[in-house]
Amino acid sequence: MKKHLFRLFAAASFFVLPTCFCLSQETDTLNKKISKLETVLSKLPKVGGLLNLRYQYEDSLSSFSIRRACLEVKGDASRWFDYRLQVEFASAPKILDAYIRAKIKPYFNVQFGQFQIPFSLESPYAPFRLECMDNAQVITKLVGYDDIAFVRGIGRDIGVMFYGGLFSRESYAVLEYSIGIFNGAGINTKDNNTSKDIVARIDVHPLNTFTLSASGYVGEAFLNDSMKYETRNRVGFGLRYDDEKWLFRSEYIYGLTSKTESMGAYAVLAYTFIGKLQPVLRVDYFQRDLTTANSSQINYTVGLNYWIIKRNVGLQANYTYQTFSNSANNAGIISAMATFVF
Repeated sequence: MKKHLFRLFAAASFFVLPTCFCLSQETDTLNKKISKLETVLSKLPKVGGLLNLRYQYEDSLSSFSIRRACLEVKGDASRWFDYRLQVEFASAPKILDAYIRAKIKPYFNVQFGQFQIPFSLESPYAPFRLECMDNAQVITKLVGYDDIAFVRGIGRDIGVMFYGGLFSRESYAVLEYSIGIFNGAGINTKDNNTSKDIVARIDVHPLNTFTLSASGYVGEAFLNDSMKYETRNRVGFGLRYDDEKWLFRSEYIYGLTSKTESMGAYAVLAYTFIGKLQPVLRVDYFQRDLTTANSSQINYTVGLNYWIIKRNVGLQANYTYQTFSNSANNAGIISAMATFVF
């Protein structure tokens, strides 16, 4: 009986083992093909975009608008280089970002092209990550959005930047730095003088959830009223706590534009429920000229964000009460916005 069983097992093995060997070879071949395909796909450009649709009501204005309509192409040319091109279509088409990065070491990398200047905590935020629909006044007026130095760069400029992180822990670097040399003229604009603007920021992370930040800007701007280049210097300090539920961020920025001293500050507090619902409070102060008492404005914003699909699809509602030195100019603005990121 044992002999018959042994012969039966040997005969079965004769037919089964070659089949298993062939299946193993086919599996290895398939895995290699999949690996090659994944490598090829990882090199292909990735296409994405952002769409903001907004409704806004003021005392004398009620309007729907396309707040943003951006399309971007980005990818990795190799393990050492990546790139990004982002174009805005909401008004006239314009290039927002167009840069390449050399990823050399965690502590030293180079970025060249048009991109966000390394100034302030809030300015580098993508629009769909902002707690309120619009930036704080001091960001808008002193960081190149609707700057009092007549720079309309959406916080961006053309230049080269060196950046990196030091003293790495498990998931973050304790110290991050960025320093760049820029035209100082804003987006899509060639410089027409020989001087360049210097921008730098240092972020310290005692904890992964906590950031202390300091920024500096030294440069010039062509002022329409003087018809010549004048001083455009900025300095800012900020802190942020963000544990993905509680968020607190605050900044102070001082600016010297020609002989005009300006300053502003904001503080924003938010809490996220069940990963989707986020009430927001923000106080936002800006004084255009420190020597003129009636040049200040304080905005109080109450908001509610509902993120339907992570931060890709969401609804935002803001009520902002604007107060001025002359209280007769005080006014409220109601805004609602739908966000789609793809």
